[in-house]
Amino acid sequence: MEPRKPPCTRIDANLDAYDAERADFERLLGAIREFQGAAVENLRDLRWVCEVVRSVGVHPLYPTEEIYADEAELVNPSMQGITQYPLEFARWLMTAGELRPASYLEIGTYNGGTACLATAYLQRMNPGLRAVTVDVVPWFFFYPMVRDLIPLEYYPGKTSLDFRGQAFDAVFIDADHSFPWALVDFRNVGEAARICGMHDVKSRHFFENEPLGGVTAVWELIKRDYAGEGIEITELFEHPTEYFGIGVRRRKS
Repeated sequence: MEPRKPPCTRIDANLDAYDAERADFERLLGAIREFQGAAVENLRDLRWVCEVVRSVGVHPLYPTEEIYADEAELVNPSMQGITQYPLEFARWLMTAGELRPASYLEIGTYNGGTACLATAYLQRMNPGLRAVTVDVVPWFFFYPMVRDLIPLEYYPGKTSLDFRGQAFDAVFIDADHSFPWALVDFRNVGEAARICGMHDVKSRHFFENEPLGGVTAVWELIKRDYAGEGIEITELFEHPTEYFGIGVRRRKS
C-alpha cells in the first residue's frame, strides 16, 4: 500500500507561505521606522523618500517587466509590497505632506502597504495626524503589527459610503477601478478633501477593459467638471509607458 503523506503537510505549506508574507512585511516595518527617525531634510528630499518607498518592494503583477518597467527588480516573492510605481507614490507623499494634513483617508487598503507608508510620513508633517484606511476585503493581515506603531485606523468591510459627509484633509483613492465606483469614491470623500489623489489614472489597461473607461475616464471627468477657480490639478506621471499615474486635485486655499 502506498504510504500516506503526514496530515500536517498542507499546514506546513501554509505556514511557509505565512512566514514569507511576514518576512516581506518586516521590510514595511523598517520603512515606517525610517520615516519616523528621519531628519527633516531627508523627508523633503524626493530621492531619499523614493528609496524608502522602494525598500518595501512592489506587489507582483504580470507581465512584470511591462507593468513595473525599470522597477521590476523590486517585485516581492509574496503578496506584500505596494502596487505603485515608487517614484509616483513618493511624489504623492511629499505633495500631500506640504499641506501638513491633520486627517488622511485611504480607500482601498489591500495589504496595507501604502496606508502605512502614508501614515508614517504624514505623521512627521503633523504629529496630530489621524489616518484611516478601508477596504471591502480584509487583506491587511498584519495590521496588529502596526496598530501601536502609527496612528492608523483600519476598517475592513467598509467603503467610502461609510464616510460620506466627513471631511478629510487628504484622501487617496485606490480601490475598485470601475467607472461607477471611482466616481462614487471621489464624490463621497475626494471632492471635499483639501487634497485628493486618485491612482491608476494613466492606465491603458483600465481604460480599455473597464466599461466607460474605468478610473482613467473618471479622472478626465474630474479635470473637466471638478476643476475651475480655486482648484489645482496635478498629474504625477513617472512611469515610462501607460501604467499607473496619480491624479491630484487640490484646493488652493
